[in-house]
Amino acid sequence: MRFYEFKLNESQGGIFRRAQEVGQGAEVKFKNAESNKEISLQSAEIVPSSGSYASEEEIDQGLRDYFQNKGVDIANVQFTGIPKTARAALVSIWKDTETNQLVSFVKLVKKPGEGAAPVLQTNADFKKSFGYGAQGKTAQRVTLQLKPKSIITPDTWLNFSQVPAALKNKLATREDLDVELKNGMIEMITNVASGSTTAVEGMAKYDNSLEIDFGETVAPIALITGNLVDGDYVDAEKGLLVPLGLTWKSLTQILYPSAGDEKLYDSYIKLDNMNNLKVSSKDKKGGAPASITGLVQALTNTPEKFEDLFQNKKFVPIIKILKIIANPEGRYWGTGKRVNKGVNGPLILGVDEFKFISDEEARIITDLMKKAVRTLPDQAVKEKLITQNVFQLTSIKGAKFQDPAYNLGFHLLACVAKKIAVTVNKDSDASDLFRAILERSNMIQVKTTVKKTGDAAAFSKFTVIYPPVFDGKLEMYSDNNYMATRMPIAPLSFSVP
Repeated sequence: MRFYEFKLNESQGGIFRRAQEVGQGAEVKFKNAESNKEISLQSAEIVPSSGSYASEEEIDQGLRDYFQNKGVDIANVQFTGIPKTARAALVSIWKDTETNQLVSFVKLVKKPGEGAAPVLQTNADFKKSFGYGAQGKTAQRVTLQLKPKSIITPDTWLNFSQVPAALKNKLATREDLDVELKNGMIEMITNVASGSTTAVEGMAKYDNSLEIDFGETVAPIALITGNLVDGDYVDAEKGLLVPLGLTWKSLTQILYPSAGDEKLYDSYIKLDNMNNLKVSSKDKKGGAPASITGLVQALTNTPEKFEDLFQNKKFVPIIKILKIIANPEGRYWGTGKRVNKGVNGPLILGVDEFKFISDEEARIITDLMKKAVRTLPDQAVKEKLITQNVFQLTSIKGAKFQDPAYNLGFHLLACVAKKIAVTVNKDSDASDLFRAILERSNMIQVKTTVKKTGDAAAFSKFTVIYPPVFDGKLEMYSDNNYMATRMPIAPLSFSVP
């Protein structure tokens, strides 16, 4: 029996990106709730560093050599995965904060993938496999994953009365969540459906995740039932529903989109066969991410609302830019349904519309991405891997060159996206267009409030904002998704103040 088979746990998992944050100076600590032990992340690497091993024997020896080189006692290593088929591994090394002893956790895989995390292992998967979870409210949200797409079957119309049962069924498959939390969530959503503000014991410690993430699932139920609602609830009914011969009480169907926070809207309530009410949920502090895709969908699905915008000459070029970002052709990366919009959109705009790079330079960038070239920009221009023109783009966006995941191609793509955003934002008409589209959409904003009483918590209020309010300047935004260390997973977005 090989040494890793003694401590093998069946699971899915990965922690690659958190180690990149450590490489950039961040401190990442996880804690085991049962033993109260705390560990601090030191590094995470793919073994072997390139390619994969040919056999089970090779990976066994490769890992032995790796741990000997790192000074990690094999007795302090735990594993997850399938040994017989494993040909590579994600190895994370941690330090016990009490004893300063190095420990390691390994995920065995058939072979590494490509992109941001060559071996996928979420915080939740790590906790499920090894018992250690991230600390702090933000880390808790990342670990728990309580947004609708993770706790309700997405892209499926449900009667609002069916949502609690659908939630219960989905939570039954979430072995990474504590039973207390799962039972508490079911009780809390049931309370909202019945209009109860009874606090649920043991839920106060989850208040941030409940308010920000779980609130997105519960908000449309509050709207349809009229329970615990506040703010512009009646005005929204008069402005959006009455003209269609509807009332809040006449609505029944809810859908939670799989795109999640890539879109502005967290849920949809069916109005009729042609129209849906879009719900943008917030915690009590407000704030929301948004995507270009959501804007273009509004323009496409209900063009009659935007005819004057289409005919306004100052908006025409901006609308063209938005459409290219949302639905670019697969010129540089992918074909058909596998077109990567996050790659093609900025490159096509840079070549065709803004003309600050050539088609050849766009293809150089994607080639560098595919080859995972780590050469730094100043050296790359000397070696003629990139042109002087492309090199000059790097002045707009820096990078952590020491990061082990640094990729010259990703960095250059991020610079292209940033230059496009900066250029668009110099045009004040862009912000006016963004605001006009959002304000004319069938949309409301809902601020969710969770109230704590001792260690108990309850949803206490859902404040409706109608018409939606967007104070300040709305700007195109790239920094949230375009980085020098990973492939973009979504198109350019815009920031909502």
